[in-house]
Amino acid sequence: MTVAADVLLGLAVVAALIDWWGVARERVSVEFIAKPMVDIALIGTALAIDTPEDVTRGLIVAALGAALVGDVVLSTPDARFEAGILASIVAHVLFAAALVDAIEPASAIIAALLYFGIGLGAAPQIIHGARSQHPGIGVLVAGALFTAGALGILAAGTGVLIAALGGALFVTSAALLTWNRFVAPAPGGNVLVHATDHLGQVGLVLWLAT
Repeated sequence: MTVAADVLLGLAVVAALIDWWGVARERVSVEFIAKPMVDIALIGTALAIDTPEDVTRGLIVAALGAALVGDVVLSTPDARFEAGILASIVAHVLFAAALVDAIEPASAIIAALLYFGIGLGAAPQIIHGARSQHPGIGVLVAGALFTAGALGILAAGTGVLIAALGGALFVTSAALLTWNRFVAPAPGGNVLVHATDHLGQVGLVLWLAT
């Protein structure tokens, strides 16, 4: 990690803490500024990390850019959930693409079995709840859960703890967000949704430095 990367990562952490406070206090104006600032600071962090893997870095930066778009869309007063979920799917796919070349098949298979077992307990209820609102939303939610799960599997498949934790937190965030919206109030509410999402991003950015 370079000095610039450390400073930008510190700014991302500060912005995340402010965002979590704003969400807990229901200060929409604070969330509107702080949540995108986390993405922007992490983009800067990824660009400042000293790594020879320029393609991987580019994919992670692009994924963070997609996450930024989703955060801005969902933070606006007339936010469309569908657009935010679509941006999240794009972010998941780009993060997953960054991880593909680093996976170890044995670790990925074990992770796939674990995530499949966990998913059977929650995903059907979430998708059913989303489809009851609109079939198109059900498709998008299923896509978000699938791509988050694939990201989690590939992250665990790298065999790097920080990446595995980042992937797991992304899966947790997607599950909590959709459960909270389509099934019942989720533990921790929106604060935990934001926290797991931010920490997942941090985990994959730090993986870039390994």
